Amino acid sequence: MANRKISAWLGQFVLWAWLLVSLIPVVFMVVTSLKPPGVATSVPPSWSFRPTLDNYAKVLTGGGTGQAFAPLVLNSVIVTVGATILTMLLAVPAAYALSLREFRPRRFLSSWILSTYMFPPMVSVVPLFILAGNLGLFDTYPILIVPYAAINLPIAVWILRSSILQIPYALQEAAMLDGLSRWGILRRVLWPLLVPSVATAAILTAILSWNEFLLALSLTRQDAKTAPVGIMEFTGMFGTDWGLLTAASTVIVAPIVVLTLILRRRIVSGLTFGAVK
Repeated sequence: MANRKISAWLGQFVLWAWLLVSLIPVVFMVVTSLKPPGVATSVPPSWSFRPTLDNYAKVLTGGGTGQAFAPLVLNSVIVTVGATILTMLLAVPAAYALSLREFRPRRFLSSWILSTYMFPPMVSVVPLFILAGNLGLFDTYPILIVPYAAINLPIAVWILRSSILQIPYALQEAAMLDGLSRWGILRRVLWPLLVPSVATAAILTAILSWNEFLLALSLTRQDAKTAPVGIMEFTGMFGTDWGLLTAASTVIVAPIVVLTLILRRRIVSGLTFGAVK
């Protein structure tokens, strides 16, 4: 018993220590974003200063680079929401189909779909660039939304399929005896039980779509440029404005952090759904 308590305390200590170490860059970023221009680049760093929001005002209005950051954040929101909705619309019925007992190749297809998640998005840049040029979709929202959904679809399908398999199949059989169709079973029986897992898959999709950089850099220029690409505007050949750069980084990080904190219980319940019988 004593050894178990020591192990538990040691594990908690390691986790808290790791958390504190991980927060150091975040704290440094937020603090630097609140520093006046002359203080933000001081060496060694100064911790005695009067906080200011001037960096955030310049970032959002374009006062620092001539490129307003607010439209880029709006583009990120549109692309992220679109990719998340499209991913869930495809993942839920796909996961249900891959969980049906009468669908014989379900295990093979499930493993194959998950294996596609191992391919880096980098391999799709050139084909997507050519496709965007041929279809006239370069620098538009669809050329980002559809690939983002395709990239996130495997992990979303896997999470939802694993959750469906943990639901007693007798519930579906009883629903079929009552005359429900497959779509009726999915909508009336399974959907209420899958809400935590859907929330988890949606949040993971949103995080990955919000932070994606390579495709947004390669397939957009101005109209559909997202916030992660806009970060580059604050670095140049002759130096970096660290106050503006950290303020823009904070603007990008804050929505995802707030969303995760608000929905953390659903995320945990979705990831652990069916883990303990």
